[in-house]
Amino acid sequence: MHPIPDPKPATAQLRPQAAVRPVFGPAPWSPQSCGLTREELRRIVLAAIG
Repeated sequence: MHPIPDPKPATAQLRPQAAVRPVFGPAPWSPQSCGLTREELRRIVLAAIG
């Protein structure tokens, strides 16, 4: 004997939301401190550009 199909049409089921946060790309670039003061950096730049 064949099973009787469900009279209700199949409906789309929503996917359960993931409990984990979405994956993002790497953090944007930011400069790192070189340990020199502003005055030392100014002297280096002035020496480089003349």
